[in-house]
Amino acid sequence: MISVKTAQTAARHWELDFKALRPDLLLQGSPERCLCRTAFEDKIGRLFVLEKIAPARLETKRLICRVLDHLWTHSLNQAVPYLKTADSAFPVFCEGGWWLISPFIAGTPLDRPAYIKTAPKGASLARFLCDLSRYAGTIPHDPVLPAFSLKHYILEMEQQMAQHDPDVGHRVSPVLGFLKNSFMDRHDSLPVAFCHGDYHPLNVIWQDDVVLAVIDWEFCGTKPDIYDAANLVGCVGMEHPSGLTGNLVMTFLSGIRGASVISPQSWDLFAEFVLALRFAWMAEWLRKKDSEMVELEIVYMHLLMDNMEALKAAWGVPDRCPWKE
Repeated sequence: MISVKTAQTAARHWELDFKALRPDLLLQGSPERCLCRTAFEDKIGRLFVLEKIAPARLETKRLICRVLDHLWTHSLNQAVPYLKTADSAFPVFCEGGWWLISPFIAGTPLDRPAYIKTAPKGASLARFLCDLSRYAGTIPHDPVLPAFSLKHYILEMEQQMAQHDPDVGHRVSPVLGFLKNSFMDRHDSLPVAFCHGDYHPLNVIWQDDVVLAVIDWEFCGTKPDIYDAANLVGCVGMEHPSGLTGNLVMTFLSGIRGASVISPQSWDLFAEFVLALRFAWMAEWLRKKDSEMVELEIVYMHLLMDNMEALKAAWGVPDRCPWKE
């Protein structure tokens, strides 16, 4: 819990006149992205979120602050920045820790799983990704901007599962074999771009069917240009397999395909990339020792693999892609 005194002290660094904590407000996004957080109100009725940063994550948070501030100043309004202090600092040290403040954004609850049938949400998700692709090209080169290889991540995870989770490793070995035959050799040739890194409907603050803000940028960085689109589609399908070809996904894919956000060679590997990204989620379930989600993920991986050709046909990959017509 964050005390009133701590919140008051932190707020003063941003020249905010603290009034009260607001534990009644629902904070969206993963609470694991910080040590603790709370909403508070100032004396003119504005709402904010105060979060405490783990020292080990300080440089990553500073990077995220710079990226969000840059995107916001270049008119990507859904990339809501953290507040700067009067001397343009982002994290501030006080009360024994590092703190950040951002505006509190109220949104519309996501109707799960019914949202997977909503075409307007798919269109809005596509528009944001198109805008991110356009504005991300203006981000100054940063030597600490992380690059990520899904291929290397999966191969390292295979070794870790063999040592620590051999049963899971055995059950996903057919999926690994499939990816080694159809994905691994082509991964390193994919064009890269700046990506959000965890883009899916639960990391969006919605206003009905409109993307009001995109949150949880902790995994942003340089990745294959297909990364965000593939992650979103895989997450929608995890809500219910029908979502893989439902209105949201099909409208989303149409939107980003029409804007040429993703390179042709990446589109050719889209279905395999959706499957490969599930290993990042599997790692999360294994870390949390969530046996129910591990089991569900194994089933989902096999479903994606076994229906790969049908999914490619539904998504227009590769035969019906416009650049091949």
